Formats: sequence, C-alpha cells, structure tokens
Amino acid sequence: MTDDLAQQAPAPPPPEPVPLDEAEPIAGPHIQITETAATPLDAGEVIERRDAYGRVPVVVRIRRQPPIRVEWVIIAIALAASGLFAPLEAALRAVILVVAIVALLAGFLQRIFLRVPPGTVGLVMRAGRHDRVLNDGIHRVNPTLVLTHVITTRDFAFDVPVSEVRSRDGVGLSVDLMLTLQIDNPVKFAYAITTSDLDQLVHAVAQDAVRSMIRGVAALDALDLGTTEADVLREEIAAKLERFGVAARAVAFTRVTLPVQLTASLEARRLAGVQLDEQASAFELDKRRIGDQASLLAQEAAARRHEVEAEAQAEALRLQRLEERLAANPNAARYDLELARLRVAGELAGNTRAIVTLGANDVGTNLLLAREAEHDGISAAAKPAAPGAPGDANGRATSA
Repeated sequence: MTDDLAQQAPAPPPPEPVPLDEAEPIAGPHIQITETAATPLDAGEVIERRDAYGRVPVVVRIRRQPPIRVEWVIIAIALAASGLFAPLEAALRAVILVVAIVALLAGFLQRIFLRVPPGTVGLVMRAGRHDRVLNDGIHRVNPTLVLTHVITTRDFAFDVPVSEVRSRDGVGLSVDLMLTLQIDNPVKFAYAITTSDLDQLVHAVAQDAVRSMIRGVAALDALDLGTTEADVLREEIAAKLERFGVAARAVAFTRVTLPVQLTASLEARRLAGVQLDEQASAFELDKRRIGDQASLLAQEAAARRHEVEAEAQAEALRLQRLEERLAANPNAARYDLELARLRVAGELAGNTRAIVTLGANDVGTNLLLAREAEHDGISAAAKPAAPGAPGDANGRATSA
C-alpha cells in the first residue's frame, strides 16, 4: 500500500447498490473514515455494521422524517371510522376507539422521545441550527428538536503508510504508522469537515510529520524508533487535528523498511560480525584448552620430579643410615656377609650344573658364572681327585 493515491492498485468493483430502505455507506474504497445514513430507529444497528470493505462507520447521518408517522395516523383514522360507523357492541366499539387514540398519539408523539445508541452521542437541531449534544440513552425532548447525527465516541484505528521518505543520510525509507483517533468534539467534527476530507487530512498531516522526523534521523537509527518519537509525532498530529474535533490518542510505528540493497549489506555485515565473534570464541577456547594441557603436563613433570627427588632423598637417607650402622658394627656386618655367602653357596650346591667355589672369591661372581654355564649347556663330568693330591693354593675343592 502506498500513500500516493495515484499509484495505488485499481480499486475493486463497487458492491451492489444498497436498497433505499437500508443504510447506504458514504465513502470511497480508499477512505478509512466512513459515514452512512439511516433512520433514527436503525442508527444503532447501522453504526455497528461493516460495509463491503470491512469498515465500520463513525458517523450516521439521520434521514429526515416528517414530524408525524403517517401510517399510524391512517391506522388511527381507520379504527375510529370502524368504531363509529360499524354496527358493533358498545364495549367493542369503546376498545376500538381507545386503540385508535393510542395509534394517533403514537403517530404524533414520536418526536418527543429520541434514542441514542450506546457508545455514541447524538446531535439535535432546532429551527435549522444546532441545539445540543445528547449522550447515549433515551431522551424526552421538545418535538421541535430533530436528531441529525449519531457519532461514535469509541477509539478507531487509522493506518498511514509513508513511502520513500529521505533520511538524514539520503536513504529512502518506507514507514507505516498506526494512529488511534477519537472524536472528542462531535460538533466540530460534524459541521467543520466531511469524513472523506478528514480522511485525506489525517493522511497528509501524518505523512508530513513523519517526513519531518525522518529527515533528522539516520537510516539505521530509524529502525530504533520507539515510544519517545511516537509521543512527539502524536503531539504534532493532535495539534493539527484539534480544530476539527479529532484527538490523536496514540501513535505506533508498525513497520520501517530499508532499501533492499542496504538491508542485504546490513545483514551481511552483521553475519560477518557474528562469524568473527564465533571464531574469536573458538580461538579463545582452543587457547584455553592448550594452556590447560600445558599446565597439566607441567604439573605431571613437577610431580615426577618431586617423586624422583623424594626417592633419591629416601635412598640417600637409607644408605647413610646403612653406612652408619656398618661403621658402628663392622664385625656384625662381616658376619652377615659371610652368612649370606654360605646361604647362596648352599643353595647352589644342590644344583648339579652349578660350580661352587669356596674361598675368598666374590659369591656374586661365582653365581653369574654358574648361570652362564647353565645357559650354554656346559656340564663337566665329575673327576675324582687323585689320592693324596693336594688342593690349590687357596684350599679350594672342585666338584661336579
């Protein structure tokens, strides 16, 4: 929808003509503030009825009616004639005459009571001039008063699309407004302007106010228009509509549209920013993970170093204590050593493949030689010693 009426799409075909006995909407297809016409008895129903375009009228112009109901007067005359001239009983004739009088009063007294539908006010006229405003309800008035208008007092919405508004940086924007209007002075509204002219006036005032505001705002800042700007816009619009009896209760920005190229560029930049943030977050996460791994490795190395140092200190302490004990008890140490040698030699003596050497040689060396001989599969046959043959110089005896 555009604010230029010349560029709007062709209007749909008009609806079927409304019969004369029904209310007729008085508005074009592009007008939002509409009015209609009806009789005083039908005004309450007509002001709630939507037209072919879904609009509810704000004003009902009352069709002029004669001061008396002619049909009721004709009925009264017919009843009176039948009661006077027909051959009827006296009681029935009296009833017919009473009904005729009531019908006559109904025909003449319809102007005494006026009904104003709920949610509306009624304008009455005397001698061709406006007399007063009647609130909703049933009122007993002077028969010389005539009901001319029924005007709604409810708020109604008004959509204002404004296209190609140049911002401060020269970008063309499209802004849609939703105005909430109310008729606070029905007399001014009814006699100062017509509904179709008021519709165009509201469009013009709102579009001018929006253009004045957008010219001082950058294109990207227009996306953040909020309640503060809406209140400023409402005050400006209300000041221009006040002289016509219409008050602007609220203004809301329903949509702000940037050019397609600018929107695509903005989306691309924001997407790039999001991707950069994701990459930065991933980099920080990887750096933290690597730092945690390095810290864990350092802690493990420190723990191993402390463990080795603790073992070295424990071994040094053990050796120190052992040296102290050996130094303090040399004889006991030699005794333990010889006893250990004898124990090893005894264990090796039971092995036929072992070579046992008795003497001052090192037991560990002999044990290694025995294991090497067993590994190579070398076995020597036992040779008895010659009678009287002496042993070697160290007094060693060899046995197989």
